[in-house]
Amino acid sequence: MPAGTKRASTASWRTVEPAPIMLLRGPEDFIAMRVTDRVRATVREQEPDLETHRLSAADYEPGQLTMLASPSLFSQAKLIQVDDLQKMNDAFLAEALQYVKDPADDVTLLMRHTGGNRGKKLLDVLKKSGTVVECESIKSDRDKLEFVTQEFKVHRKKVASEAIRALVDAVGSDMGELASAVDQLISDVEGPVTEQVVDRYYGGRVQATAFKVADATLDGQIAQAVGLLRHSLLTGVSPVAITAALAMKARQIARIIDARIGQGQIAQTLGVAPWQAKRIAATTRRWTAPGIAQAIELIAQADAEAKGLARDPDYSVERMIIRVAQGTRR
Repeated sequence: MPAGTKRASTASWRTVEPAPIMLLRGPEDFIAMRVTDRVRATVREQEPDLETHRLSAADYEPGQLTMLASPSLFSQAKLIQVDDLQKMNDAFLAEALQYVKDPADDVTLLMRHTGGNRGKKLLDVLKKSGTVVECESIKSDRDKLEFVTQEFKVHRKKVASEAIRALVDAVGSDMGELASAVDQLISDVEGPVTEQVVDRYYGGRVQATAFKVADATLDGQIAQAVGLLRHSLLTGVSPVAITAALAMKARQIARIIDARIGQGQIAQTLGVAPWQAKRIAATTRRWTAPGIAQAIELIAQADAEAKGLARDPDYSVERMIIRVAQGTRR
């Protein structure tokens, strides 16, 4: 590498340290807020007289960056936070490109780009010469579980795996809400966090989720499944979300129902955590191969009806749930 050339750095949002040039890239506000707070606190710990400034790249005025980054009278450290890079104007683009060639001493420039191609030339430069932190939203069920697990781990709080599942089911996929829920449980609960504790705090919300409906249905608990379904629909869960959850869980059963394998192999085959494999194995024992095949057909039919083939999708899904639950072993 030529002398003077800086190496690109991609950092984890949980452990990132301040750097002269930093780019927060992605739409997740929660991660961006966490990183900004972490960087500010770390710099301020070393420089108690830290100056902080905030700009918008969308309505940037020429010369602002140069002025703010210039050495102060008392040589104070500075944190310059720039938002809206995805809407940057030409003045900011030109001056930022010039600035990153020779960053000022004692200045941390923290920039946020939520997505899109605007300012691609600057982004390409920042990827090569700055510290990049990805701020992507969590989408998959596994990512949500991992996020909550890590939140408890950071605080060294013991939590049961079933409690993590219950909390994700209750709160959903919003990272801010999940983190707030974890913080509340850590603050309020003495000792380990159990599934019963989560149900006590968030039981009403747990019952309004598609996965709870699917679990009760495939366990053959007809009355509970119908009750959960009706509550879920009243609280905004769509019929399509219900059929999707059922389809996913029914396919998992179908994949392992005739396989004589242990929970460790189930976890590997399905790509789930060991505790999830235990839950799936218990549900699978309630089914026969022909029974789960018929259930999958019923779910597929209800899914099509929920997406427009039926006048009353709520009724179609409820009818399907009853028929599927009746198909379990008695």
